[in-house]
Amino acid sequence: MRTTFVSTASLLNTPRTGIARMQSDLVRLNNEVISGRMSDVGLGLGANTGRSLTLHIDTQALASLVASNGTVTTRLEQTQSALDTMLAGANDFLKQIITNKDAAAAPGAIKQLAQSALSGFINNANASDGHDYLFGGINSATPPLADYGSGPGAAVSAAFQAAFGMAPDDPTVANISGADMSAFLDTAFSDLFADPAWGTTWSSASSQVMTNRIAPGETIDSSVSANEPAMRKLAMVYSMVASLGVDKLGADARQAVLDKASTVVGDAVSDLTSLQAGIGTTQNRVKDATDRLTAQQAIIERRIGVLEGVDPAEAKIKIDTLSTQIEMSYSLTAKLLQMSILNYV
Repeated sequence: MRTTFVSTASLLNTPRTGIARMQSDLVRLNNEVISGRMSDVGLGLGANTGRSLTLHIDTQALASLVASNGTVTTRLEQTQSALDTMLAGANDFLKQIITNKDAAAAPGAIKQLAQSALSGFINNANASDGHDYLFGGINSATPPLADYGSGPGAAVSAAFQAAFGMAPDDPTVANISGADMSAFLDTAFSDLFADPAWGTTWSSASSQVMTNRIAPGETIDSSVSANEPAMRKLAMVYSMVASLGVDKLGADARQAVLDKASTVVGDAVSDLTSLQAGIGTTQNRVKDATDRLTAQQAIIERRIGVLEGVDPAEAKIKIDTLSTQIEMSYSLTAKLLQMSILNYV
């Protein structure tokens, strides 16, 4: 039979081993109190870890849709703003035509107004959100409408020359009759704004607009194409008054141009209003979808909180207990270090 002695070293190492474990637990509990979530979800949930992972995937998918909807909302707002500007310009131009079409001294002024309106219209049609052109359809990387001087203007002048045998700025355009001008406007000139001439001369936009998924199983058209009838009509009316020599035409031909212009711009105003109404409906759908997604996200996050959350009060009690135990271990270690056989000799 033998007696196992107890050494001072053994007494010292026992509390030290416990201190390391308790310090690790203390760090973990502090993290859980701060985050409100289990430090090791897999260890804490065990077999329910897969359920938690599925919920996290669901909430990330919802968050992605909410972020995408924010981008769509911004694009729709910018589109509405550009259409607002176009509509205001069209209404102002219509007022000017109605006010001045019977005034003999007005043709020069109305021509200048049309030239300015045409430039502004093309700039608005080529509006960009910083990444995509708003009216380009799915071809959003290219400016939708060509600069008037780089092609469309030449096409208008060529059509006029072919119809009347003279350029629009030729003084002899004063001899063109009202009937001949009306026929030209309804045929050769009108054809410039219909396919295929529109796509060849004026537009690089795609008629297929951008689409976005705003909720599971729900998609919307999220852009407007520059190929819409409203855009073609505005290009037509501004080009008509700006480029067909309205300041040099005889009274009957000038009247034919301005009468046609007032009809076309009135139709364009109606079409623009319809476009804006459609975009407004789309904006409401995006908002409703985002509200639903946000509500679903909140529900899932609450379920995650139930699974992964910790009770702060319980965690605080554990922290206090561990802190007390660690202090006691340090105190015991200090007393053991003071033990010496010399004290008992």
